[in-house]
Amino acid sequence: MENKSLFNVPLLSTGWKKIAYIFFPLPVLLVIGLAFANPTMDPNEAAQILYGFWAIGFGILNLSREKVEDEMICTFRLQAFQTGFYWMIWGLAAIMVINYVRYDRLTSEMFTLYLALFLLNLYIFAAFQLQKYQASKNEN
Repeated sequence: MENKSLFNVPLLSTGWKKIAYIFFPLPVLLVIGLAFANPTMDPNEAAQILYGFWAIGFGILNLSREKVEDEMICTFRLQAFQTGFYWMIWGLAAIMVINYVRYDRLTSEMFTLYLALFLLNLYIFAAFQLQKYQASKNEN
């Protein structure tokens, strides 16, 4: 397979991690400001703003280079994406069951693309960090 193919995803430089961390407190401030500006705002809308920004933040962290990008890190990254999708499937199934038990239907206003992307990127980030931690623990 050619190196410049569709399947070659370029990683962001490590400087993007600083930008990613801005996406975590920023929506909280934005939602607080919107609550004062528009007190009748739907709470579900506020949650979606949070989920969307946090999904972007974790997505940038997941696509940012490590200081050393060796074969082990590449393997960890691929395994983290597989693990993230696995746990997202079970997480979404659990949300559907909870909605069914609570509301007698499988969907709700909170069950959106923003929530799914947030969960996916959170799971990928957690799996990647856990693998790096376990590898560093085994080296000592």
